[in-house]
Amino acid sequence: MRGGFEDQAAGLRRLLSKAPPQVVAVLACGSGALRWTAGQVMTRAQAGRQVLLFDEAEACGNLGDVMGVSPRFDLGQVVEGEVSLEHAQVQALPGCSLYSAARLARGLGRADRLYAARFRETCRRLQAGSDLWVIHARPDEAMRLSSFALAAQRLIVAVDGTPRSVTEAYTLIKRLEGGPWAQLDLALAGCRRPDEGEALLDNLMRVAQQQTVLALRRIHGLEASAAAAAVSAGGGERFLDRVLGLAQRASRAPLALGT
Repeated sequence: MRGGFEDQAAGLRRLLSKAPPQVVAVLACGSGALRWTAGQVMTRAQAGRQVLLFDEAEACGNLGDVMGVSPRFDLGQVVEGEVSLEHAQVQALPGCSLYSAARLARGLGRADRLYAARFRETCRRLQAGSDLWVIHARPDEAMRLSSFALAAQRLIVAVDGTPRSVTEAYTLIKRLEGGPWAQLDLALAGCRRPDEGEALLDNLMRVAQQQTVLALRRIHGLEASAAAAAVSAGGGERFLDRVLGLAQRASRAPLALGT
């Protein structure tokens, strides 16, 4: 009898491992928001989630620094055939792997058919056994988000409660109007002065809702966005199709946020 239960459990694990991962992108405004993002990912992994973390920040202000790890290779190098997927992986902690994705973000902007095919195959391998992908999104110099981040099912704008971070968040929210999300998730993240931060965040939400058509939803943790992503997840191929479709569109007519 015990063997039967073990077989059922193993079968359930195999079934779950084939489910498409939920994909959430995070725009971290302020150093506190960056630490919050790392802490949220660690909490999910410690709770039993299998999390893949993709960091589009190439140098200063990246998640590797916060988590005390340093990837040697970028996922873009895997897609380009320079290194193996295993060489690009860094185990940040049990249940959480970190991949540098700055080069990948740039590469998708000029992807040809071969690059697209290799990207799709790489992501299929990554999807096996993972149930949550978190993309630390980093706009480029022209304020464009990568197609990788734009394809995420949910976007969190994380604000650390400083006036500078709130101003940055408002600018990004304005420029996201007309993008792929009708609703954005907003989090007060790593705030040193909670009362002041709450007041600034309330004002940000009020002004943003007056000045844009975007709906803003206040959240207190990554899990709320992951749950919403699960509802709209679709198949794993659907996410890859969105990434490559957005990349192809951007290569024809590059679109900066807010244009």
